[in-house]
Amino acid sequence: MPLNDTPRQTTEYPPGLDSLLQRASALTPEPLPGWQGKGQTDVLRLDALHPQWSGNKAFKLAGHLKGFREQASLIRILSFGGPWSNHLHALAAVAHDCGLPSVGVVRGYAHLPLTDTLKDCQQQGMELVFVDKKTYARRNDLVWQKVLSQQWQAIVIPEGGSGPAGEAGFALLKPLLQDYDEIWIAAGTGTSARGLAACLRPDQTLMAVNAVADQGALQRHWQTLDWSCQWQILQDPRCGRFGQCPPVLQALIARYDLLGLPLEPVYTARLLLALEAQQEAGLLSDKTRLLIHTGGLQGRRGYPELAPR
Repeated sequence: MPLNDTPRQTTEYPPGLDSLLQRASALTPEPLPGWQGKGQTDVLRLDALHPQWSGNKAFKLAGHLKGFREQASLIRILSFGGPWSNHLHALAAVAHDCGLPSVGVVRGYAHLPLTDTLKDCQQQGMELVFVDKKTYARRNDLVWQKVLSQQWQAIVIPEGGSGPAGEAGFALLKPLLQDYDEIWIAAGTGTSARGLAACLRPDQTLMAVNAVADQGALQRHWQTLDWSCQWQILQDPRCGRFGQCPPVLQALIARYDLLGLPLEPVYTARLLLALEAQQEAGLLSDKTRLLIHTGGLQGRRGYPELAPR
């Protein structure tokens, strides 16, 4: 049960988060290092914004924190994630910097050694609640979310910061997207992709690289949605299941390390692999494209086969 019921003092965005998000709109896309394929290809380094909560995570959390401001009875932030969750890692750091208590519902067991990610979360003040796989499978159950909200006096943020609130924060990036024909991003829940799509014109295309072997579930779901732009989903079977790091990704990450662009195997390496596969297949045109680096580099610590950065 919660131990600290002190009413929260934060009633609006703390300066740290607000200034970080505003700084993002001043970022300058960089040429993709080593690119010799067709078309102008740039990369937006969201990973460079902040050491703990950079990448796409800050934008997703921003929308949910706006909702938190409006619920004065809630004093904590609670969300869900696995042992190497980029989302929980970012949430713990954001909550710490905002002066807010946080709770992480973790898929795992308390008796096992903590991952480096969870150690970071604890150091940032997050209280970890471990649950088994069956219990964790209820993470999207609205009834259970309501129970957790009441128990912890917390706003419950969906896994990965998903949902309309998570999409809304990406509007800050709209000015950076306007000069490109294609916007490329890796997709898990698809929250970031949908948030970016809302910023695009009908003549622009969202290229989403699916990081999850979902047997076409994301494709079928997106076909039911309204879109302001064109879109396409790519997936490379060489990547294996979600979170795996086969040799093809290891080699790509090592190559881009030498070029000064650090990647991680869950999202960003798959994004670059898909781009290169399209080039090798002769499927790219001379269009301008922008790749979104979504951060998550802290997760590399969970892959001993990758050389330290």
